[in-house]
Amino acid sequence: MSESTKISRRQFLTISAGTLTAAAIAACSSPTPALAPTAAPAATAAPAATGAPAATAAPAAAAGKYKEAPMLTELVKAGKLPPVEQRLPPNPVVVTPKNAVGKYGGTLTGTGLAPETTNDLQIGQYAGMFRFSNDLKVATPEVAESFEFSPDNKSCTIKLRQGLKWSDGQPYTADDVMFYFEDIVFNKDVTPSPSSQWRPGKTPMTVTKVDDYTIKFDFAVPNPAFCLIHYSGGPIEPHFPKHWFSQFHLKYNPNADTEAKAKGFNGWTARVQKIVTQWNYGAMEPGTPVLGPWRPVTVDSQRQQYERNPYYWKVDTEGNQLPYIDRQTVEYVANLDVANLKAVSGASSVSGLDLQLINYPVLKQGEQVGNYTVRTVNSERGADVALALNTCHPDPVLNTIFNDVRFRQALSLAINRPEINEIVFLGQATPRQATINDSASFFKQEWADNFAQFDQAKANALLDALGLDKKGADGIRLRPDGKPMQFQLEFLPQEGPKQQTVELVVKHWAAVGLKVDAQLRERAFLITRLNASQQDMSGWHVDRQLERASYAYGATQKLGPGGNSAINYAKPWTDWFNTGGTIGKEPPQEAKDLFDAYGAWQQTVMGTPEYTAAAIKVHDLIAKNLWVIGVVGEGPLPVVVNNKLENVFPANDNSKIWWGAANWFWHTHQMEQWFFKA
Repeated sequence: MSESTKISRRQFLTISAGTLTAAAIAACSSPTPALAPTAAPAATAAPAATGAPAATAAPAAAAGKYKEAPMLTELVKAGKLPPVEQRLPPNPVVVTPKNAVGKYGGTLTGTGLAPETTNDLQIGQYAGMFRFSNDLKVATPEVAESFEFSPDNKSCTIKLRQGLKWSDGQPYTADDVMFYFEDIVFNKDVTPSPSSQWRPGKTPMTVTKVDDYTIKFDFAVPNPAFCLIHYSGGPIEPHFPKHWFSQFHLKYNPNADTEAKAKGFNGWTARVQKIVTQWNYGAMEPGTPVLGPWRPVTVDSQRQQYERNPYYWKVDTEGNQLPYIDRQTVEYVANLDVANLKAVSGASSVSGLDLQLINYPVLKQGEQVGNYTVRTVNSERGADVALALNTCHPDPVLNTIFNDVRFRQALSLAINRPEINEIVFLGQATPRQATINDSASFFKQEWADNFAQFDQAKANALLDALGLDKKGADGIRLRPDGKPMQFQLEFLPQEGPKQQTVELVVKHWAAVGLKVDAQLRERAFLITRLNASQQDMSGWHVDRQLERASYAYGATQKLGPGGNSAINYAKPWTDWFNTGGTIGKEPPQEAKDLFDAYGAWQQTVMGTPEYTAAAIKVHDLIAKNLWVIGVVGEGPLPVVVNNKLENVFPANDNSKIWWGAANWFWHTHQMEQWFFKA
């Protein structure tokens, strides 16, 4: 597919449904129209001088009595629930509906791939300190009412919204924040290696309760990038319901270990770690008190279900307590193909997280029958598919090879990105290296182009120079010890066409004499292997690459030393950094340099010359080391919305929508104000 055959770089071709999934839906055979053009992102307010996000004032609710959902009115009448005025805080968050004030009722339906991972519906349940606009330029206060940095940026004081209640009606206070930090984050039994986000300047921050609604954070160094202020994607919820969570913690319950073992856990820490891991990311235990719009009520091997939180602390501009929709049901499906079939059939209220771009023709053709509309959003990821070698490999020969940047450069040059873009991404993504989104204020094109050209000759030359110049009878290169140069690439299939992409990549590597076996893995299994450094190579993506998210996430992101999640290429390095060398493995100097560069970047104020210089240094080092290899990035992605569902997107607005972990997919679209039209 040549550039001249495209309507434009960011628009799809009119194509037929000749894809793998299309074959499974043979009835969908009508021509597919081209994608409508998308507008450039609208201008937004510049960041505040302190580097903190620009804030907007919340609208006021209509005067008079608050209103509630009929299902809650019945509970109030039955004496099972206090009146709505007693359930709301004195100063509730007021949400302006996207298009119209909604109607109560209905059930949001969606799919998920496993109880251990997240899904389209759970995305909307986070309750962070602040909520960000889609491009992360503007924030509005939510659980927090305000924040203030000290003049030297070495402390930050956050005031909580007074009168909030957990979904079981218990008060939310600073004690819940203190429990999060004292008993989870900085408890070595629960968290042996706390994230570097909580250790600015390589020193654990201190957290102090000023009063019931005020928390003060003190840092060893200036920390204007403080994640609770800037973090957006999958907003950090720095609070756990102490009144409920304490029952599982040995500090508060001397029988916690015995009780955990009776439930099948190895001990109390394993039980607590599971709750923490699946807090709004996976099937939560029914009855868990939450601050989000829906609370977990049932979970089994087939589905998870939620119903409205009667103590949710938001109202619309007419005083209606949110959310509008009563319930959520997430059905587990076997694989991505089934998730896409559910979307085409109209069985899902919304779909996006697990939809495949290659299925756009089929999705588009099914709009009328499925009673939904397909819209495209734009990936914020620096790489929609990314690959990383284990730089702490137990095999000394592979470890030496994997730690030689020339090997990583050769792997990158051997990938035919244009071919992958045409076949898997329909020619609509951008062949590029794993790096910051090109909307960043300091972006350099050289980072995206870094060893991202398809050059087999240069790849072969680099491999020869590494001492991999001998081959066996099968054409596979031989390691210095005479064994075949072969290894395994383990990957997760979720959130994009990982499988189709890696299958092409391993063919490209075979062409330069490398035998790589691609293996699809279940998430929990792969994470366990990564945490033990048992993998050869892992595949996932590089997200959180919108500027503010990258700045706030810092060295814990997938481009930093050690990475995280399903592309954790050096867990022992991460542990060493996060514990000041107490555990883990001491990294090489180049990893220390990158870690320190991230830290220096986070000590600068966003928008200043110092900030730009520090950001450039970080990304120059990322390019130099190439620990993570990107394939393509920033491609369009399809999302499906049932035609009866209102307020998802503003009417008649074709503005560019960023999509990814940087702004947590559906989260910036305020699921609590969605409703079903009659």
